[in-house]
Order: sequence, then structure tokens, then C-alpha cells
Amino acid sequence: MPTVEDKLVQRAVLMLLEPIYEHDFMDCSHGFRPGRSAHRALEQLWKQGMDNQIGWVLDVDSKSFFDTLDHAQLRAIISQRVKDGVISRLIGKWLKAGVMEAGEVSSSEEGTPQGGVISPLLSNIFLHEVLDKWFANTVRPRLQGRAMLVRYADSVASCRPTALTRRCTSGSTACWLSRSARLS
Repeated sequence: MPTVEDKLVQRAVLMLLEPIYEHDFMDCSHGFRPGRSAHRALEQLWKQGMDNQIGWVLDVDSKSFFDTLDHAQLRAIISQRVKDGVISRLIGKWLKAGVMEAGEVSSSEEGTPQGGVISPLLSNIFLHEVLDKWFANTVRPRLQGRAMLVRYADSVASCRPTALTRRCTSGSTACWLSRSARLS
């Protein structure tokens, strides 16, 4: 758990980065964003489902996403937009901070800071790049635009009017999801 000082600095960095990334985030993303909520995600799912005569919903929840987010991938994604070395170093320190259990500190190369103010934004940045953009640029065109994605943090609902074929649900899509976003 971050100290009070860490939380204050994380809040300051959040206030700096959130407007930059919020501009890029897609309308399908609802988790931990200003003016968004789980209720709004469900409302979007229901409305688009009714308007587009959705017949199939694929509900995907990532397995231990917040505990297993790859630091190297996240830092590479962040470095595309954040050029300030101080901010980059702070994010790196928060990611490496580790967890104290039974008086011993253990750190890993995965996961977001537990209890960190910055964690939800870091997670949204990662999922925006590896999931939201992939769906919009790869999946939706392959399905002739007749599919939608609604995401609340690491929980995802993907919808379309008809069932997906075996080729679409197994093979490259499932493999890519399991490798890139650790979804199950």
C-alpha cells in the first residue's frame, strides 16, 4: 500500500496525465474514468444491443489482470506519449515498489501498485492500447462493423448479431488475447 506521500504525488501525476489520455480513450471504455460508471457501461451495452439487434454477447474477464500487467509493455506504451523523464521514473518506481507481506518486501515485474491512485489510469492506458484499439482496428472491420465492445476496467463484453464462427473464436483471436491481455 502506498504511503500518504506516494498517494499525493500519484494524484498530482494522475491530474497531469489523465487529461492527455482521456482525450484518446474510446467511448467503449468505462472503468475508473471521469463521468463514467458501471451503470453507464451497462446502459451502453443495453442500448447498442437493442439498436443493433445483438444476439450474442461474449463476456470476458481477465485473470488477475491488475496483478499480472507486464511492466515492460506498459512502460513502452507510456513512453510513446510521456517524454518527461521525471514522470517516467516515478511511474517506474511505483511499478517496482513491491508489496510488504509478513514484514518482507517482494517486488515483481508484473502488476500495478496495490492501492495506488495511479493504478486505474495505468491499467486503462494499457487496455486502451492492447484491447480497445485492437478491437476497433482489427476485429470490427473483419466482422463488417457489426460488433461492439464495452469495457469496465478489465471486464469486457463483446457483442454481435450472430454467433462467431469457430475460426474467429479459436485460433488467432483467442491466442492473441491470451498473450497480449491475459484474458480468459
